Amino acid sequence: MIDPYDNATGLRFPRTLTANVVAVSHDAEDASNTSAVQGDPFVINMPGEYEVQGMFVYAISAPLQKGGRDHRIFRVEQEGMRLAHLGAIDRMLTDDELQQLSNIDILMIPVGGGRVLTAKQAVEVIGQLEPRVVIPMTHATHGVKESLGSVDGFCKELGVCRREEATKYKVSRKDLPEEDMLIMTLQRA
Repeated sequence: MIDPYDNATGLRFPRTLTANVVAVSHDAEDASNTSAVQGDPFVINMPGEYEVQGMFVYAISAPLQKGGRDHRIFRVEQEGMRLAHLGAIDRMLTDDELQQLSNIDILMIPVGGGRVLTAKQAVEVIGQLEPRVVIPMTHATHGVKESLGSVDGFCKELGVCRREEATKYKVSRKDLPEEDMLIMTLQRA
C-alpha cells in the first residue's frame, strides 16, 4: 500500500485493507493514514533502500517545490517488474531522480494540477521515463474535495491515449504492453 489517505479527502478509505508494507510519500491527510491499514505492516516513511518479503523498495528523497516539504518518490521491484510511484510531486524530476527511476514498467503519476503535476508536466515526465503502463493519480473523481483536472484532460494532453478502466489491476511481466503505452485508470468499486 502506498499513501493511505484519510477520509477527510472526501474519499472513504476501505475499512478492511490489509498490507505487509505501507509506503508514505509525505505527511498529509492524502498520504499518511497508516493507522487505517490492517495487519502489522512494515512502514516506509524515510528515504532509503528496503527489502521486505522479496520486494525491493527504494524511497527517494524528492522535496516538493511548493513549500519545500519533505517528500519521497518510490521505485518498487518485484517479480521482474519495476513500478514507480511519484506521490504528490509538484515539479519536474531532477536528473538524479530520473536516473534512479530508469527502466520503469509501470508509472503511477499525479496528473490533476493544483498542488501536484499538471497534465502537461505529467506528459513531459512520462516522455522522459517511457513506461509501458501509466496509472494516473490525484485527479478529479467523484467525492474528492480538492479541485483537480480530469483523466480526460490528461489524455487530451497526452494525445494518443490507449486507455482501460478497472477497479483492480493485476499484471504479470508477460502481460505488460510491448508496443503502445497503456493508460490504466483505476475506478472505485
